[in-house]
Amino acid sequence: MSAPAPARRLSPEARRDQLAGIAQELIAADGYASFSLDAVAERAGVTRNLLYHYFPRGRLDLFLAAIERGGEQLTEDWVTDSDVPLAERQTANFARMLEHAAGPSAAWSVHRQARAVGDPEVQKMHGRYIGRVVEAICRNNFGTAKPPKLALAAIRSYVAFAETMLDQAREQRLELEPVGTVLVVTLDAVVTNVRRAR
Repeated sequence: MSAPAPARRLSPEARRDQLAGIAQELIAADGYASFSLDAVAERAGVTRNLLYHYFPRGRLDLFLAAIERGGEQLTEDWVTDSDVPLAERQTANFARMLEHAAGPSAAWSVHRQARAVGDPEVQKMHGRYIGRVVEAICRNNFGTAKPPKLALAAIRSYVAFAETMLDQAREQRLELEPVGTVLVVTLDAVVTNVRRAR
């Protein structure tokens, strides 16, 4: 195997993000089980030693970086501004979820793989971004990021349901508009019943 071409000079932050982005794409395409450091190094035009400089534990650290990168992409634009009507907030937020899931985007694919990996660090990193989505939904529907435990449990369960439905919709090539409608109606029913149960 020939040596990689010399890598472009990047700042440490830009290099780390580049490597995490390549890892994200490879994991999304081939799965974490088939993911190799050599493939990342080759695509980035760097040595394995440079990979270990940024990610000392190799594959696990790169997977965590890919989860973090994807988590930011999935959660950064959630609309929770109470000055925006709830229906508009929901429309914007569900449109982003549908867009990521329909592709699926690399961020979505890595996120869904992370949910199935039992490593505690992976679950902690993944849980941080699930928590952001749950908090955003709670802010929009209960006016607070920290509603009662029943509401948190219901919204966490709803998010798991929504992710599974979105994957099913893609696999079965369902039209996205009715899928979005079902997700909105289901969320409304969850919120209504949580309020009644309190």
